[in-house]
Amino acid sequence: MKYILALSLAIILFACTGGKTIEGDAYYEKGEYQKALESYNKFLSLYPRNIKTLYNRARTYEKLNNDRLARKDLNEVLKLDPDHLQGRITLGEMEFRGGNYEKAFYEFDQAVASHKQSSVAYAYRAKANQKLGKVRQASSDYGVAIRLDAGNGMAYFYRATLNISQRKKTSACSDFKRARELGIKEAEVAIKKYCK
Repeated sequence: MKYILALSLAIILFACTGGKTIEGDAYYEKGEYQKALESYNKFLSLYPRNIKTLYNRARTYEKLNNDRLARKDLNEVLKLDPDHLQGRITLGEMEFRGGNYEKAFYEFDQAVASHKQSSVAYAYRAKANQKLGKVRQASSDYGVAIRLDAGNGMAYFYRATLNISQRKKTSACSDFKRARELGIKEAEVAIKKYCK
């Protein structure tokens, strides 16, 4: 009887609190970031170590242009779960956008180390290697990303930009065309510019 009572209480508590994170997710999807933030804050006041909600709040802070608090939440996510793929990728993206390519590389490298079958992790590490001038490593990582997921349009697109920088126009145009087929809109502009 005690077991059934404890289980019932756990279900009730989850139902009462789980709704807050779902509510926050719904606000986020609608672009109502301030409301999403309020919902996530309420949930985290009860469950401060909830990784999913910490990550979602970090993404919300990012949308609200508060990179300091986004980084704080992402670092907390990675403290609780060092192998959290989305946390690593998001932190790496923030560092990349800020021009901190070595730090971005570190985050993407950690993502690859813990997720060796992640095409996305390899593609991002390749992009960081490309910015750091490590052409051979970037090319290798793009190749792995594409072998792991032939539908990774981002990998094709950025490998094409690497090939353009290396004056390998035929290979670049082939990759730009594949990226376009996979829905990468920027590829159309690149094809018009480089593949005449």
